[in-house]
Amino acid sequence: MILYFDSYITDAPLNKQNVVANDWLRNICKNYSMPRRVDIARYTLASFAPYKWSHVLIRYELGDPEDQNEYKPFDDYILKLFPKAVIIHERSDSQADFRKSLKIIDDFDDQWIFYSGNNDHVLISSDASILEKMVKKAESFSDRYKFISIVYSHFSEFVNLPKVNTPFNLLFGQDIEIIEENSLATVILRHNGDNSAIQIVNKNLLKHWFDSKELGNARIIRSEDVRKNNIAHDQIMVIPKQQVGAHFDAYSHTKGSLFETLPYQVPPLFIPNGFFDKKIKIAYGYDDYRKGWVNINPSTKKYSFEDLENGTDLKITLDDLPVFWKDKIAEIDINKKVDKNALRLAHEKNIKAISNPWKLSSKRFELDTLKFFLRLYKFRFKKAVRKILI
Repeated sequence: MILYFDSYITDAPLNKQNVVANDWLRNICKNYSMPRRVDIARYTLASFAPYKWSHVLIRYELGDPEDQNEYKPFDDYILKLFPKAVIIHERSDSQADFRKSLKIIDDFDDQWIFYSGNNDHVLISSDASILEKMVKKAESFSDRYKFISIVYSHFSEFVNLPKVNTPFNLLFGQDIEIIEENSLATVILRHNGDNSAIQIVNKNLLKHWFDSKELGNARIIRSEDVRKNNIAHDQIMVIPKQQVGAHFDAYSHTKGSLFETLPYQVPPLFIPNGFFDKKIKIAYGYDDYRKGWVNINPSTKKYSFEDLENGTDLKITLDDLPVFWKDKIAEIDINKKVDKNALRLAHEKNIKAISNPWKLSSKRFELDTLKFFLRLYKFRFKKAVRKILI
């Protein structure tokens, strides 16, 4: 599989509303504090490193004035992760640029491309073989379908896309057909395609997006920008049933929407203290919060950005630690008195909430929950009325 990373790296927000949505928690808790975008990009690339890549193409551009002397250090960092990477100091922003990338990729003897059109979608899976499993599943459809993809981020949204009457299905899933489903993944046929820049795609799909029609001088920075022109009709999409990747700022963009997911349900990511120096310290199963450590306790009620004294940074188990953290951990302190079965049960409950954050059982009884269900029921009522009138 080819790794293709293509991004403009800057601290200037593309959408100020999304940044504000998480400002309160980023400012409260030091572990969750917002890093510089260049460090988020480094963290994202580090998350790709444990996986097997046949070739690596990295296109990037540093947009902040203070970062202009950082190209060599950033290149050195990339080459340490991917020694044979092809590096271009320019982010694609036109069809001509993407055609340059396609020419390079076309010379690579591989049909599958991990397309990273963002610099903040991190692979957080604990399973180093997950991408290979998904590609193997996708390949089984190659003889019947031209356009095939695997979505690797925004798990809570996409895992619910095929599920009838979930908010994400009601809004975006009316053109889909379930082709196959098992414990590994749900495979759907999207009649109107999907241009999200968080997908593993076959070469046919990547070429269709960026080279099937003349787009002139239009500004194109990601695959979403060509949706109006280049819909890949009847696109197969493989949706993993376990979380593979995650957006660094999680679901801040959904605040006030019909598919709102709040931080207490799916928190944003953070860069662990000591990550780049391989000095991460983990305190597991403790009730008291330790500063300077990554605190993990799936049975704790609140996150550290909600309760600095009794909260926790992560509600996972040690088995769920991301693959790319493993060689960066210096110390793990496990509470010997903790009830491991209670932690396991709490973890299972947390997974259910992440898998469908719009169920009543996944939400807290508070004003935001009431507002959410009022919005949802109002939408469903209007939708039902329109159906009757038609």
